[in-house]
Amino acid sequence: VNALVDAAVDAGATAIKPATKSLWGYGGVVQAPDGTIWTVASSSKKDSGPATRRIDEVVLQLGAEDVAASKRFYVGKGFEVTKSYGRKYVEFSPPSSPIKMSLNKRRDLAKAAGVPPEGTGSHRLSIVGDADPFTDPDGFVWAAAK
Repeated sequence: VNALVDAAVDAGATAIKPATKSLWGYGGVVQAPDGTIWTVASSSKKDSGPATRRIDEVVLQLGAEDVAASKRFYVGKGFEVTKSYGRKYVEFSPPSSPIKMSLNKRRDLAKAAGVPPEGTGSHRLSIVGDADPFTDPDGFVWAAAK
């Protein structure tokens, strides 16, 4: 975690939350120059052992006002639910993609990232695939990458 956070900061990112132990493991938050917020985390509660820079998974986290409604929307788009914790969190494993996606309560996700829940970032996503463009219940616009 420290090696990835440090590399991001060295490349121009801004540290929003320093890497520390948390309830879920060890992690930190950085904001890239384009405004994208990255949470870098390990399930281990300690930053121990050599820095491998190996990334086990990538999860795109989206803040949702109504997680249940957004979950129904994405299930209707063919996303497979792999984890679900009521109206707080849901994780999907999209068909034929190595990247997972999760929906979190917007306020909870903002708190974890250390940013205001109102947000000022983009709601546009570019995806590679043959899906038609769509907009989800929270205003995230999905458009096929060109």
